Amino acid sequence: MPFAYTLVQRQSALRLSQMAGSDQSTLEAAYVAKTLDGAEVPASALKDLILMIAKELAQLIGNNPSHPARTFIYGRSSNLSNLASTPSTDSNGYEFVGQFDSCVDASSNIPCTWMPPQTIEDESDSFFDDVEIYNYNIHGNHIQHTRTSVYLEGCVWDQATQAALYDAGGDCPLPEVCASIIVNGVCANAGQVGWSDNAGQIASANALYQQGIQLLMGGSNVPLASTNVVAG
Repeated sequence: MPFAYTLVQRQSALRLSQMAGSDQSTLEAAYVAKTLDGAEVPASALKDLILMIAKELAQLIGNNPSHPARTFIYGRSSNLSNLASTPSTDSNGYEFVGQFDSCVDASSNIPCTWMPPQTIEDESDSFFDDVEIYNYNIHGNHIQHTRTSVYLEGCVWDQATQAALYDAGGDCPLPEVCASIIVNGVCANAGQVGWSDNAGQIASANALYQQGIQLLMGGSNVPLASTNVVAG
């Protein structure tokens, strides 16, 4: 399920020592109210970094045509004629990220089957006029198919929309596991905070971030949600 942007905003600020207060009561109040008091990371920079990492994770999901989280960032293109250019945005103008996962006949919503270009050329012969053929091929940045029009399905991400959701305290559409991955990614990229190399904080956060990426890709079983939650 999606998660609130405020979750990663609070957790990132807490781990980077950007929350106001130094005792339990004031720190708790600052955490709930999202009150920042650190001089190292401007609130707008924290927002930019969170959104940048979120888009990277969306791209990662989009690069896996069978990832179940694709449904959270689903998009479909406008209708495409034969030999049309492959789209960079969906029908709402949102940017496609990653790979297209299917091609669908626009009139019937029947999925098309990938075939080599030569096969599609052969099927365009008048001999097949009385046969319903649902085939396609993408080569270069063009799509070739046997239907009147088709649409492509894939993952989309619109940074302006996500920025507005962030400002409004809305939800990030990515799956919940991405919350801790984003927090660790923020900490790994916030070197200006002044952690010493000996403390290993940046390296530790980066290691957790890379583990999270592997987890998202299905290559790791390391739990991350409760890791390194102590702040200061």
